[in-house]
Amino acid sequence: MAVAAIVPGAAAAVLAFALGAVVADLGVGASAAIGVIVAVGGFAAQVLALGWARAVSLNAVQAVALFGFVVLLGLVFGAYAALNAAASWFSPKAFGVGLLVLIPVAAYEAYLARRGRVAELIVDADRAATARAKGSV
Repeated sequence: MAVAAIVPGAAAAVLAFALGAVVADLGVGASAAIGVIVAVGGFAAQVLALGWARAVSLNAVQAVALFGFVVLLGLVFGAYAALNAAASWFSPKAFGVGLLVLIPVAAYEAYLARRGRVAELIVDADRAATARAKGSV
């Protein structure tokens, strides 16, 4: 699921940069693209962390699910603070608009969850790992 988010996320970052650069200037485009990259990268990191936690224990899954969102918020606010302090070209509004890419990502994830597709992906991954383990023994 992380890879499935990165491909459209990269396209969204390019689109955000292009729109911001055409409508305003290069700083606005870069700020919007960075917002998209932070949002999609944080989402992908959460997915990977949940995959790791699933192999550890249910308590690890719960901890990653609970604190992963807090870490994502810290990443967003840290990137905002660093860019706002260091970059004269940074546009906070464009960065915020770039972060809005999380809305369709979350909607797509909810759509997959409602259809049961997320559970199917987990079961398929477990079956593939089991088959690989049996084949290598």
